[in-house]
Amino acid sequence: MSKPETKGKYSRLSAYLYLAMALLIVAVAAFSIFALNRSIPEVDYSQPDVSFTLPPTPDVSVPSTPDVSLPHVPDHPVINEQSGIEDTSSDSPAEADKPSAVCPVEGARVLKSCSLDALVFSETMRDYRVHTGLDLAAAVGTEVKCFDAGTVESVQDDAFFGRTVTVRHGYGLVTVYANLDPSAGTVAVGAELAAGDRIGVVGASAIVESAEDPHLHFEMLLNGERIDPERELFG
Repeated sequence: MSKPETKGKYSRLSAYLYLAMALLIVAVAAFSIFALNRSIPEVDYSQPDVSFTLPPTPDVSVPSTPDVSLPHVPDHPVINEQSGIEDTSSDSPAEADKPSAVCPVEGARVLKSCSLDALVFSETMRDYRVHTGLDLAAAVGTEVKCFDAGTVESVQDDAFFGRTVTVRHGYGLVTVYANLDPSAGTVAVGAELAAGDRIGVVGASAIVESAEDPHLHFEMLLNGERIDPERELFG
């Protein structure tokens, strides 16, 4: 065989070999694609059917208005006819009429008014000075009563105003009862008193007012400041 024929024969074999290799590559690629498609799972993109169930509406029942029958009221009042309505007041007539505060000396007149700023003449001291209390004219031995409910804070023999009892009340008020009779006895310190309870009796123990007619020297202090008792007793 000549050299040109041999060269042509090898050329055809090489071409067949390349063609076979190309076909093999194509087959392998096709198989790989087929296998890959088989291995990937199919994904379902559809939305699930979700249903919501609302809780039942509670049964709220509104209570009916009770049938209240009111007593018949006539167009015009009828004399001596009872209304039929029961009196629910808890206060008895005695409690309703009980005063919350009383005058320390019953039926007393004012002998000398209170003067906290202007000077007034003192018949005993023969000079002008302030008068810190209210002098209520009363005979010696006249009972002295507590102005309102309170606690006895002190009982003392003052150098100027004699036997003096001080009562502290529960709303910032303090009352002072002076010129009492020490021999007749007075309340004790710490005693709880109601309005109208006995403090003592009128005496003549106040040296600075000894020239005055018999009386009770009565003072009031509100939150530590003296006030005019006459306004509280007689308006």
